[in-house]
Parts: sequence; C-alpha cells; structure tokens
Amino acid sequence: MNEREYHDTHYEAEAALFETPLFCRVHDRAARQFLRATGAGRSHRVLSLGCGDGSIERRLAPHVGAIVGTDISPVAIARAKAKSVAYPNLSFQVAGGMSGALPGDFDAVAAFAFLHHLDDAAIRHTLRAARKALRPGGVFYSSDPSSRRLVGLFRGLVRSAYERYHSPDERELDPDRLVRVFREEGFPAVKLDYSDYLLGPLAWVMPGTPRTIACALTMADNLALRIPLLRRYASSFALCAS
Repeated sequence: MNEREYHDTHYEAEAALFETPLFCRVHDRAARQFLRATGAGRSHRVLSLGCGDGSIERRLAPHVGAIVGTDISPVAIARAKAKSVAYPNLSFQVAGGMSGALPGDFDAVAAFAFLHHLDDAAIRHTLRAARKALRPGGVFYSSDPSSRRLVGLFRGLVRSAYERYHSPDERELDPDRLVRVFREEGFPAVKLDYSDYLLGPLAWVMPGTPRTIACALTMADNLALRIPLLRRYASSFALCAS
C-alpha cells in the first residue's frame, strides 16, 4: 500500500477520528501557532500542503484572505470540500504527487505534519517549489514529529495503535538537521519552536478522552512546551522560515 492508498483508506474508514475533543484541541492550537508565527492575516493568501480533510484550514479561514489546500488523497479532498462549503475563501485540489509542482503567488506555505511523509530528496524538492510559490517576503511554516520526542520511549506500549495510524513512508525528523536543510535550500532565516508535547499522540491512542479531561491535558501540554529543557523533547516541532 502506498501513501495515497493509505490515506484514501484512512479517510474512508476513520474520518470521525478527527472530530474528538483531543483532536479539536490539537487542531485549534495548530491554527493559533501558525497565525502567531507567520503573522498571516486577512490580506494574505495561504497554501496548505497535505491538508487532509481541511480541519486546520477551516480554523484558519476566518483569519486570512484565502487558503488553497492540497492533498494526494482524492477521498480527503472530497471530504474537505464537503465540510468547507461555509468558507468561500477556502478551496481544495488534489495534488499531483508528494513532491509535485505547487501553485504560486502565496504569502505563506503551510505544511502541517507533511514533510515527514517525504524522503530527503522530496523534502528538498518541496522547499525549492515552495520558494517559487511564495511572494517576496513570504514564509514557509512546517510542523512535524521529532526524532528526539520523549513519548517515543513508550512506543512499545501502544505498538498496535502506532502501526495502525502511521502510513508506509512517514518517519520522525531531526529538528536541527531540518533547520540546516531549510537554510541550504534558500531559507536563511529559520526559527525553531516546539508545537506539541503529548497531546497529539494521545489524540491518536486515546480518541475517546472526555472533553473535561481533554481540557486538563491541553493545559498540562501547553505548560510542558514552555519549560526550557523539557520542551526540547516535545513530540512535535515547528519551523517558520523566510
């Protein structure tokens, strides 16, 4: 099974997974982090790579001028369109491939949990394509799982869920190495931040977590992200580059 087939099957069978209290909080925070890091506003156009069913993009739509979401899964794109009819500034299209050409004339390119589905050569290709898609002064924002995540120590305890919700090609990325790749591909100003500690992994392995507990977990997760030494071992990191 390749990446497209995996995601087609995933969105056909488990679309409701993304509507749980934990996932809602993960996506709410991802949208806020993007807006804060990039400064994107109502005059800006945003391209989102690997948009899935458009959950984060719908959260961004009220705050920016326009968003175009792309994904290799036709099933995901069909769901994104069906869920987004209330947002006239939000559109979606099926991508030609994991490293295909990108549409242009954007102020920001977002890659929420996208780059870690690509091999090294495809990451570099995507960054070069993103530079061409961006207007002068535009920014590239990405968030991905970290190879030094503390939660990785407990992978063996949730092996079945880990394997079920990981596609064939995805992996964890080293934050410092990815910063170097960004700079080598023409993004000299790269800011590293940490975007999730445990909340994202918990959303996958504990989808039935009640809303009240989800609230408490979110508060604890946000606190962990602010502790200097601890945050280095967060589950996910974000880069904002220009």
